Amino acid sequence: MLSRMLTRSQMALLCLGLFLALALCGAWQAFAWGRTQLDTGALVCADTLRLHIRAESDSIASQSAKLHVRDAVLAYLDTACPARSKPEAVAWAAQHLFELQLTARHALARLGIRTPVRVQLVNMYFATRRYGSGTLPAGRYDALRIDLGAGKGRNWWCVLYPGLCRSACGSYARPAENDLVCGEYILRLRLVEWVQQRTARREDVVLVG
Repeated sequence: MLSRMLTRSQMALLCLGLFLALALCGAWQAFAWGRTQLDTGALVCADTLRLHIRAESDSIASQSAKLHVRDAVLAYLDTACPARSKPEAVAWAAQHLFELQLTARHALARLGIRTPVRVQLVNMYFATRRYGSGTLPAGRYDALRIDLGAGKGRNWWCVLYPGLCRSACGSYARPAENDLVCGEYILRLRLVEWVQQRTARREDVVLVG
C-alpha cells in the first residue's frame, strides 16, 4: 500500500534516509566503543605502578648483575611494601628510595661490583607488554626505576602494583580494567596501542629522586 502511495524517487529517498540513519547510529556506537576502550586504557595507566631496572650495558656481566639486583629488590619489596592501592604504593616507594638503592648496591657488592645505583620515581612511556596471563596496553605509566651505572643496557620491567611481578590480571578495582588487561580482546588493545603510539609523549618525567 505504501509503495502505491510513493513515487519511485520518494521510495529511493526514504531508503537512503534509512540507510544514513543506520550508518550514523553504527558510527556513533563505534565511536562510543572506541572512547570507552581509550578511557579504560588511561585508567590502567593511572592505576599501575611499574618496576623498571636498566643495566649498565649489554655485556653478559652487566645483564647478569641486573638480574641479581632484580631478585634482591623483589625479595625486599615482597616483604616490605604493604601498599594496597596505587597511591599507597607510590607514597611507599617515594619514602624508601634510599633503602631500595642500598638493596641494589648490596646485591652488586656481593658480585664485587661497585657501580653507582640511582633510584627514582618517574613517569614514562611503555610499549604494549604481554605477560603470561595478561597484557598492559601502551601508554605513560608511573614507574620505580633503578639505573645501574649509566643504565644504557637492555632493561627489565614488571608491575610493582598491583600484583608484584606476578599478575595484574584480576587485581584492578574496576571490572573494565581487568577485562582489558586479562581478556583476549586484540582489537581493543590494538586501538589503545595505536592511539598511544601516536599521541603519548616519549620524554621521561622525574617525579621523585
